[in-house]
Amino acid sequence: MINLTRAIKYSFSGSDFFTKLFIGAIMVIMLPLGFITGLILLGYQLRVIRTVMEGDEANPPDWDQFGTDLAQGFVVLLGSLIYYLPAFILAGLGGAFGWDVISSLGSRLRAAIDPFNTVVPTPIDRGELSMMVICFALALIWLLLSAPMLMAATARYAETGKFSSFVNMLERADEVWDNRKAAASLTLSLLILMMMAQLAGTVASATCLLTAYVQYAQFLAICHLTGQWGRVLKQNRPKPNVIRPIKPRPMPR
Repeated sequence: MINLTRAIKYSFSGSDFFTKLFIGAIMVIMLPLGFITGLILLGYQLRVIRTVMEGDEANPPDWDQFGTDLAQGFVVLLGSLIYYLPAFILAGLGGAFGWDVISSLGSRLRAAIDPFNTVVPTPIDRGELSMMVICFALALIWLLLSAPMLMAATARYAETGKFSSFVNMLERADEVWDNRKAAASLTLSLLILMMMAQLAGTVASATCLLTAYVQYAQFLAICHLTGQWGRVLKQNRPKPNVIRPIKPRPMPR
């Protein structure tokens, strides 16, 4: 089953964990400066997932394959966009409805502070307000429901190296449904991890580097959870049916 404690401790495993944490924190700090850094992190997560799926939780991978991580990270980004696309569309629709609502609120605010009463407030369209709330709510629900699917696809890609791992969404959905107890445990672990990271990040916000350490430790914990999830799916995956050829019987003489 999914173990959040092991995922949190993973960042501090190995004899040279501080060096790897330091490099990871620097990569996190450089995220706003370059798109390439994010791709390298996405590729590095595949190696973390692969080692966890193989049962090696004693030592995170070394930072020694930047070129490979960069190439693999680009593939992971493309595959992830497939799962994020519905949320992007819903959020875009919600933003379109929200723009009119915000404009109406702005006109009401200007009318309230106008000393000469020359501004006519625009009434808020309750239909647009309702659609905005519905679109953003559906986007959030989709992100929560698709998280186990995306993590399953990422783990499958780390295992096979085939881009079809992302494309076969129905197969990933079947895997999640067949292992729904583990999927629920995974989702709960992610929510708890995010709240813990948010709290730790707030405490460490006094120092930029400490915040980067917290963010990178959260990233490694998510990678570890993905590896655990992939191992559960791999263990419970049905074995393919093997059809043995029927040998023809010798004709009687």
